[in-house]
Amino acid sequence: MENNGESLEGIEELVFPEGRIAVPAGRLLDLIEGNTRTAASLAATRFRLLHGLQRQWDADRDTASDPARISFRSLRAEIAAALALPERTVESMLGIAEILVSSLPTTLDRLAEGRFSERHARVLAEVAAGLEKGVLAEFERRALDWADCLTVAKFDRKIRTLREMLQPSAATERHRAAVAEREVRTQPARDGMAYLTALLPAPKVLAIDGYLTELSRSLQVEGEERTLTQLRADVLADLLLDDGALLPPGEGEAELRERTKGRGIVPTVHVTVPALTLTGRSDEPGILEGYGPIDPETARELCGAATGFHRILTNPGTGAVVSFGRDRYAVPAELRAYLRARDGTCRFVGCGRPARFCDLDHTRDWLYQGETNAGNLAHLCRSHHHLKHASSWRPEHVDTAGTLEWTSALGRRHRTHPELALPDAPMPQTEWREDDPPPF
Repeated sequence: MENNGESLEGIEELVFPEGRIAVPAGRLLDLIEGNTRTAASLAATRFRLLHGLQRQWDADRDTASDPARISFRSLRAEIAAALALPERTVESMLGIAEILVSSLPTTLDRLAEGRFSERHARVLAEVAAGLEKGVLAEFERRALDWADCLTVAKFDRKIRTLREMLQPSAATERHRAAVAEREVRTQPARDGMAYLTALLPAPKVLAIDGYLTELSRSLQVEGEERTLTQLRADVLADLLLDDGALLPPGEGEAELRERTKGRGIVPTVHVTVPALTLTGRSDEPGILEGYGPIDPETARELCGAATGFHRILTNPGTGAVVSFGRDRYAVPAELRAYLRARDGTCRFVGCGRPARFCDLDHTRDWLYQGETNAGNLAHLCRSHHHLKHASSWRPEHVDTAGTLEWTSALGRRHRTHPELALPDAPMPQTEWREDDPPPF
């Protein structure tokens, strides 16, 4: 693709080592614009390819007799594994592709021309979903007038308003359907932090936001050094976790109040910490279940507040049992604890559902001589557990560390690795001294 007569080839030469003449800023901006249009064109091609793949997939299978949609879920997993994307992202991509190709062809054509970004096209398709055919063409025509001149956020607000104007009768029904999708998500961030995101009806979100601000401002008394932003975050955590935070002064009072009765939820935290870290003789990180590595100091603080410990094979001499052969089908508690720490999440390709919410699955079925041991067990969420048994996706343990190799419906191979590389036998006592006090 060209941009104002400038070829995009050789961009790697546009560097500025000492002694080389700098490229004019105007030309660099031209190239950035051209690159952005190329990205939009490639996105349009990808949507067409996704739509074509789904149609071919369905044509090769009897989807009419598939009420559990195993065929679609298998396709979704196939694409997610190939692109290293979450399955929910792939499902969204397939849905957007269907709408753009089948219902919004002009939008797809203009995306291919690079007239606006992929995000603009996605927003337009999402807002158009559910519109009656009689108003869909008019909606697209009027929405496209704004696509190449507004930011994504402003474009979204503009066309949502347009949708309600063209089909106001469906607003209540759509809202009821959207309410059914309410949820709370977590997403790891850097440096021991994480995001907590809630999808709720807008009035409730605004009410919660206002309440957080009101409480936080009441705490901005003399001597308080936290910013309003920091206070809002702390107040939210205090309200949910009830970790001894003070309340704003009562009517006629000047001092902050202590809570007389717990109003929140007492948290349960699972953390795996090397014993040498607990004793301060090592700086190996701890592992917070559902998050990942945390700094040693935080790990020690969490363990210091624990009422008890469950031994797992992470230090010399713990001796957790990891194999029970064919003697029993049910997985004993010691082995469950080991596998939960080892796997961390569902072991299907790309799935991040925490192991504590998953099933323990015999990779080789018990009925076909599969054993109850660490080399034949892995966590699968309920959805992927079902997919394993109802489709042609097949896993296989390839080593004693817990690595799984999945063979997909199209015969592609994908490997998943455990979150922790836990040993399957007691480690040699190299740094541990007999006179060290046990950390638990």
